[in-house]
Amino acid sequence: MCHNDRWHHEECGYPEKRWLQFMILRVVYEKPTYGYKIIKRIEEITYGRHKIKSGTMYTTLKRMEKEGLLRSVWKKSESGPDSREYSTTEKGEKYLKRWLEMIIERKKMMDEMVKFYNEHFGGKQNEEKN
Repeated sequence: MCHNDRWHHEECGYPEKRWLQFMILRVVYEKPTYGYKIIKRIEEITYGRHKIKSGTMYTTLKRMEKEGLLRSVWKKSESGPDSREYSTTEKGEKYLKRWLEMIIERKKMMDEMVKFYNEHFGGKQNEEKN
């Protein structure tokens, strides 16, 4: 949940409304990294379902840095151009935690709906899968 135990707050939004920011925070929280590597990691995490265009990624990274969710530093490269390495800020980590908590709450609701489905429509064979 978000501020004041509400499900939606304009400042942080639902994860799916800002899913790219959510995924970026998740990736960068694991390990500070570069825009291209963030794109590739999101593709891995989503099993190739989300292919992010580089323009979209770098615009989003810039916005997130301006919002105080990320910070970046230029890193020298011996084999190519210098690159920005992104890491989360304290504010970004708080947002990530809040978004994950919302997902956990939603999962609880979804689990209840699956249970209801199994009890009323799915039969015993589906109960064993959950």
